[in-house]
Formats: sequence, structure tokens, C-alpha cells
Amino acid sequence: MKILIAAGGTGGHVYPALTIGNTFRRNGWDVVFVGRKGSFEENIYLSSNFKVRNVRSSLLDFSFISMLKFSSNMLFGISDAFKVLKSEMPDAVLGGGGYVSAPLLLAAHFLRVPYFIYEQNIVPGRTNRIFSKYARTVFTGFPDVYGFFNQNKTVFSGNPVRDELFKVSREEGLKYFGFSSEIPVLLVFGGSGGARTINRIFSQIYERLSETLQVQVIFITGKRDFKEISKIIKGERLRLLPYLNKMEFAYASADFALSRAGAMTLTELALTKTFGIVIPFPFARDNHQLKNALYLKKKGCVDVIEENNLSETTLLNKLVYYLHDTNIIDRIKCREAFPLNSAEIIYNTITEKING
Repeated sequence: MKILIAAGGTGGHVYPALTIGNTFRRNGWDVVFVGRKGSFEENIYLSSNFKVRNVRSSLLDFSFISMLKFSSNMLFGISDAFKVLKSEMPDAVLGGGGYVSAPLLLAAHFLRVPYFIYEQNIVPGRTNRIFSKYARTVFTGFPDVYGFFNQNKTVFSGNPVRDELFKVSREEGLKYFGFSSEIPVLLVFGGSGGARTINRIFSQIYERLSETLQVQVIFITGKRDFKEISKIIKGERLRLLPYLNKMEFAYASADFALSRAGAMTLTELALTKTFGIVIPFPFARDNHQLKNALYLKKKGCVDVIEENNLSETTLLNKLVYYLHDTNIIDRIKCREAFPLNSAEIIYNTITEKING
């Protein structure tokens, strides 16, 4: 059996697709990823020893030049996708989000190759909205509370996360960072690229936070802001990093988090039982980060501060409140917000549909 998986553009699309691909490969399927040549997604898939086929695609926005580029790349991408499908002859296609999946899904539709869709966010992207009508199954990272999809073929799978997140103990995490078990740990991050707003405001309140209570901090800034921030704040209990490719140690150590509200970030926070304050990126398409965050806020698993309500005083007071007694949080309930076996749900469902 063979599956083609198309997902690209950002880590939020690529890393869960990689987890899904590993699950299919572990169960004996041939797995081929589809991405843009020389792209971020191609490099990630190749580094995990997957075969990658290339299609051309680009982001659509509403500037004249962008629309011309999108139209040209879409036409070439559809041609690429037809060639890929005819040469690979897969049993199934999975569109994992991002504009790179559109040409493959369109070609699969015309060639009558069974295709499936996986949507990370509570508000789906354009590609997934368009192709969901004819997909065999739509997998959702969040429950489809807004009713975007046909409920008869929608499966709440949750967002697949790496197994490594659950293999590190708190003791191992604290040892990795050289932290004490007697002092709470705060994890601050903004996704793989960092978040400038979070970086700026946390840098401004860090000294006052440290003076108010004892706290150990893992602050992952992203590469863009690291040098600037490293000149501003220092401390014996601060671990300032531009990037961390072993987030499992950070989650294992953390009592509390401050982050953006991407779908994968929220899923990882919940599944690792890491309560946090989230500041949704206000320019996310359809304001999907805020809607992601509000879903978990209703369950008591995150606190939400919108950027237009964000101030140094507000953030400092909330951090002091939560870090003063981290036992106020029902971490078990939060972990139950998402399935733990998301990739297996996707694998089992697709296998049953194809073989049935």
C-alpha cells in the first residue's frame, strides 16, 4: 500500500504530517511526501529518510503580483501533480494543509484517487474548505464546533505530536537545563520562528518577575531576536535560547507556559499537561489562533490575553498569580481535551476506508 502526503509551508503543517507519515511507514505502507523543491518541508522530509516529489505552488493573497504568481504556479503545480500521481500510483492521498496540497488534491480528484484531508486548526484553511466536499474523510485537530465540514465524514483525530514528548521525565528535563526541583519553571516561546511581541514584553517584565518570586525560565526567542534579547536580560535561573529542537525537555520541566496559540502549540501544551497564558497572533487568517485558544479556555486549560489587551502590568500580574501556586490547574482534565493517539486514528481510518 502507498500513500502520498502533501503538507508544507510552516512547522504547524509539516511536523504533524511527518508524525502521520512515520505511523504509516511503521505499519508497512510506502510513504511519499509532496512539497516544493528546495523548501522547508522538503528538507524536513528528506532528513527523515522519506521520498519527496516536487510540485510548484505559492501563497495566494490579493495583490496583483501575488495573484499572477499564484495562477502561474497553480497551473504548473497541477501539471506536476498529475505526473506525480501517474508515476507513483498511490492507494490514497492525504492533504495535510498549506497551499502545497491544493495541486495534489485537485489532480487526485480528477484521477479518482481516494483522498483525505487533515485540518489542524479550529477554523479550516481555504484549501481544506474547498476540497472537503469530495474527500473520503476529513480529520480535524479540534472538534468542528463551527460546522465547516460534513459531520457524516468528519473525524476528530486531534493533532498528531511526536512520541518523544511523552518519553522524558520531569527529573530528566530539569537535569537537561540544570534546574532545581524546588523552584517553578516558566517556559516562554513563540513557535519555531519566535514571536516578537512576546519577546519584547517578556524581556521588559523579566527582572520584575524575578524580584517578585523565585522562578526558573526557559526563554526560546527564535533566531531573529536572540542577539538583541541576550543583551537585555540575563540571570542565573534563565536559559535563553534561539531555538530548541528537543522541546520534550522543555515541556517535561515546565510548570507553566507563555506562548502563541497555534494549533500544534495548544495541542502540545494540553497533552503534556502544561497550563499556560496564550497570546494569539492577531493577524492569523480568520483569526484562527484566537478561536483555537478560546476552545481550550472554555475547558479551563489556558488563559487568553489578546494583543490589544496586553500590557506589562497585566502579564506580570497573571504570571505571578499562576506561578505562585501551580496546583490550581486540573492538568489531567486538560490532557483529555485531545486524543493521545491522533496519528493512529488517521492511519486506522484511512486503512479501513481503502480496504473496505
